[in-house]
Amino acid sequence: MKKRPLTRKELKYYARMAAEAYVNDPVHSYATKNEKIRKKYVYHFMIERLTTSNREDIIYQDEEKRGICIWRRAHNEYDIFDFLMCPNYIFLALYLPNTIKTLMAYGHLDVKVFPEDCYIISPVFVDPMHQGKGIATELIRKGIADLVPQGYKLGLEAQNPENVKFYEKLGFRVIKHDHWKRENIDNYYMMYEGE
Repeated sequence: MKKRPLTRKELKYYARMAAEAYVNDPVHSYATKNEKIRKKYVYHFMIERLTTSNREDIIYQDEEKRGICIWRRAHNEYDIFDFLMCPNYIFLALYLPNTIKTLMAYGHLDVKVFPEDCYIISPVFVDPMHQGKGIATELIRKGIADLVPQGYKLGLEAQNPENVKFYEKLGFRVIKHDHWKRENIDNYYMMYEGE
C-alpha cells in the first residue's frame, strides 16, 4: 500500500510504463487512432490520472517497480475538470480533443452498478517486459487482502474481453455487460466474490 505520495519522478516512470501497457487499450485506440501519437497521449493522460490518484486513491507498487495497482472509490468519477487542472499545458493544448473523446467513451460507464462502499481497480498495469510473471496478480491480491477485511466490496471495469478470464481467476464475476455502439467497445462490470 502507498505509504507516501508518489514523487513526480515516479509519476513519470509509471506513466511511461502505462503508455506501453495501454497502447492497444480499446478506449485509447478509439480516441487516438495513430499508435505513435497514442503512446505520447497515454503518457500525458496517465501523468494526470496518476496525479489525481496520488491525492486520494490506494496505491500498490511492486517492490521492483515493475507494476502498479490503484484502487479508487467506485463513485469517485474522473471528468474533464480533473484534467483541466493539470499543470501540463502542452498536454491540454495538444491532446484536449483526445482527452474529450476518451472521457466521453468512459462517460458511458455506470458507476451506480457498484455499491457506495466499493473500491474498483483503476488502473492496474505491468511493464510489458515483465508481463506474465504474476506481478499484476500479486498486486491485486494485496489489495483484496487489505480491503476485504475492512468491509469494502471490490470491483472493476474491463473493456478488453481478454482480461475478463484473468479477473475471473482472481475471484471476480461479471455482473453487467454493456456494448457502446458508437465506439464499438464492450465493457464488463465485475465484482469480487472470492476465489
